[in-house]
Parts: sequence; C-alpha cells; structure tokens
Amino acid sequence: MVSSVFDKFKPGEDAFSAHPGESDRPQPSPLRIGFWLMEAFDLYTLANALEPLRLANQVAGRTLCQWQMLSLHGGQLHASNGIATATVQLDQAQALDVLILCGGDSVHAGADQPDVRQQLGYWAQQPISLGALGKAGWLLAQIGALDGYRCSLPEPDARESQGAFKELNPVAAPFCVDRHRLTCVGPQAVQGLMHELLSRNHGRALVLRMEKHAARQARPLQAMHNAPARLQAALALMGDHLSRTLGIDELAEKMGMSRRHLERLFKRSLGCSPSRHYLDLRLQRARQLLQAGGQSMVEVVQACGFVSVQHFARCYRQYFGAHPREDEGGDLLGIAGCQSASILNVPASSLRCGDPTSQLPH
Repeated sequence: MVSSVFDKFKPGEDAFSAHPGESDRPQPSPLRIGFWLMEAFDLYTLANALEPLRLANQVAGRTLCQWQMLSLHGGQLHASNGIATATVQLDQAQALDVLILCGGDSVHAGADQPDVRQQLGYWAQQPISLGALGKAGWLLAQIGALDGYRCSLPEPDARESQGAFKELNPVAAPFCVDRHRLTCVGPQAVQGLMHELLSRNHGRALVLRMEKHAARQARPLQAMHNAPARLQAALALMGDHLSRTLGIDELAEKMGMSRRHLERLFKRSLGCSPSRHYLDLRLQRARQLLQAGGQSMVEVVQACGFVSVQHFARCYRQYFGAHPREDEGGDLLGIAGCQSASILNVPASSLRCGDPTSQLPH
C-alpha cells in the first residue's frame, strides 16, 4: 500500500512555508486525480473542479496536480451541452491518489448498469480517495460507499427516498471531506471542495495565494488620468525610485501628508496599500527588463530594489505565477548566491466539513 501524500506533513505544517533557499527539503509529490466522466456529464461542474488545479500549478510554479479524464469504456464522451471530451478507459488509468465521479442530470441511469456498479464497488475498495460531484454522490450512496461517512449531497430526485439510505450521515454544508470520501452539493460548491483537497495536500497557504492571485487578476484597470492629483504625484515618485526605493513614511513626507492619509488614498483609489502597489510596479518593471534582455538577473534585481535574488524570485512567482527565469531564459541557480544591497524591505502582500486533522489516504 502506497503511503499517503498527506503523511508527508504534520497537521498544520505548510508545504510553502520554507524559505526559497531551503531547496534540500523534500517537495510533496504531485496530487494525481482522475475524473471519471459519465455520458452527459456537467461540463460546468468539471471546469469548476479543474480550474483550481490549474491555478495551483501556476501559482506554485511547478506541477502540484496532475489529472486525467476517464470513462468506463474510453473514447470521446459528450457533455450535457454536446461538447466532446477525449477520455481514457477507466481500467487503463495511470496511478491515482483521488478518483472523482462527474455526472449530470441523468446520472441515476448509471446505477442500473452492472458494469458501472462493479467498477464503483472496485474503486471503493481501493486505497485511494473516492469522491463525487453533485448528484453523482448518490451513486456512491447506492453502493454503500458513503456508509458511515459524513457527506454533502444535493436533494434526492423524486424517484429516490433519502430514508432508504439509513447509514448516510448527511451534513448541511456545501462540501464535505471525511477521511477518504469527498462530496459536494453542486457546481457552485466544487471550488471549495477542490480548495480543501489542495489545502490538505499542499498547505492552506497555497489556497490563500491562489485567492490573492485571482483577486488581483480581477482588479479593473484604473483610469489614471482621472485619478486624484496627489495619487498621480505619489505614483510618479514611486516610478522615479524603483532601484533606491522609498519607505512609505518617507513617501508620505515627500507628499506632505501623513502615512495614514496616504494609505487611505491608495486604498480608496486602487484598492490596495501603497507598499503593495509599489511592489507591483517594481515587479512589472522587472519583467520588462527580463523580457528585453541585455541585463543579468542580478542587475535586474538591483534595478528594481529587491533585497536579493531569492527574495525577488519568490515575489515574482507569487505575482506572475512563474519563475523569473521563464521570462529571462537564463539560469538562476548559477547566481542564486548573489545578494543585492538591501535598501528597503517591501514585503510581498502579504466551509469545510469534517475533522481538520483527518487525512485522505490513498
């Protein structure tokens, strides 16, 4: 029996809490997820499950999650909206940590198919985590795979009575993770379920970074020509001091206002703190320099006022979801020990059910 990926961290330990230089610390293995699609599956629900996995890989700058599309017989499968998806036959799936059933409005028809019930029974006995999205959870209930587990299920169809499932322990929550069973009530709850899965496998800090990244990408473009004159003046000062950065108190003094007033101005106009926006400007300038070429990584770090190459790489990856070497094309490892002068430390910016200490074995 393969040891669980969740066993690699003690409760509360964060896979992303290590400093960038601590490269000798073993990294957690990628989480291997299979999505078992049924005919007329809900594509919206599936997309809501896949997007957090894709974003986790982007934010981390490496592969934290791997997934494969599976079906009972393989080949193309059509979603409820008619879009075809290529799938691999279930019994030919690569090694899995988690198998998640994804159906649609007609999912109950699968329970009447002997081969579906046989496969469900087989996978329910395997040392992996087994889950279902929305109504597909009732298929797990019908074969007894949820007996003794807390679960989140949508209202049953008229053809089914919840009273027939006496061993079920439903909870009033949009999603639930109880040991190695994962369930949710519908497409809107899927993201929470996947965030919980990622959190238990790779640490809650990852999910927080994903949420910050998504919020930053959704921020509307500020029409700077209509911005308050004092804000434009502050931004100009920041732009003129990227290599020799200004402290926020120093910036406020140059603007002739209190720090608190300056912070309120940025919060009201840009939705963030002055230090957050200052860091954004420096990172954007760094990316321009990297893409333009002609300067080494150390020169870019110095030109944009970062403490060190390591600090720069960490901030860059958190902001752009990629390592700076992916834009620069050079080898960061050769200069990882180089340090730039420290002028100003501007820090990066900075529902669930079940026992928080329980784990998902596979």
